[in-house]
Amino acid sequence: MLCGPGGRRAASSSSPPRTQEPPVPHSAPAPRYARRPRTYFDLLLALYCVLLILSNIGATKGVAFGPIITDGGFFLFPLAYVLGDVVTEVYGFRSARRAIITSFLAGAFASLCFWIVIILPAADFYENQAAFESVLGPVPRILAGSLAGFLVGQLLNAWVMALIKRATGERWMWVRLIGSTLVGELADTLIFCTVAAPILGITEPADFLNYVLVGYVYKCAVEVIILPITYPTIAWFKRHEPTYPRVEDDAAAGPATR
Repeated sequence: MLCGPGGRRAASSSSPPRTQEPPVPHSAPAPRYARRPRTYFDLLLALYCVLLILSNIGATKGVAFGPIITDGGFFLFPLAYVLGDVVTEVYGFRSARRAIITSFLAGAFASLCFWIVIILPAADFYENQAAFESVLGPVPRILAGSLAGFLVGQLLNAWVMALIKRATGERWMWVRLIGSTLVGELADTLIFCTVAAPILGITEPADFLNYVLVGYVYKCAVEVIILPITYPTIAWFKRHEPTYPRVEDDAAAGPATR
């Protein structure tokens, strides 16, 4: 460094020129999204739709356990009723009706997709067209009966359960669960079996009666057997669903605070 006039040091010619920092741009506005309350209803609705579609695919296969005749969806479809009980008990009839209708539409859309895939021209190297049609071909017809039975049965199930809860409050939940299932499953089983029996090759009256009775008794029995699981499941959702305690508190406070 060299001293210039006045005793000040002159900057070395090798020093880099001082650059001005660019102005800080204005921060971009935060992206906006719709707010949704934290709830488990969407998860239950998704499970509802999945159970219905899988049950209808499994129902295309006839199953025989000795003299007992049923279909491949026998272990899935009762779970839809248990799930329906959970939705109705925790969220009420309106939410249950929404879940039922949404599942109905999802099943109808799945049937339409299966039909479109079946009629698409198969590639020359694809050798499983006949097997594909044999599995998913009956689905639209079975789905028609299943959806009709599902819609009527589930709506009856939810309506009866909500009606009993209106009279009993939080007490006697086992009466609501079993009573609603007895009514809903009867309508569901009669409608579905009437449509599905000819497709599965069940043409004799005795076999048809066997098919109906076995299906109905089995589905109702499943409801009773898994009550020890249904009870804590409903209790868990009531504890963790953010909206349920507030509804309960409002009811306890009386109509003046509503």
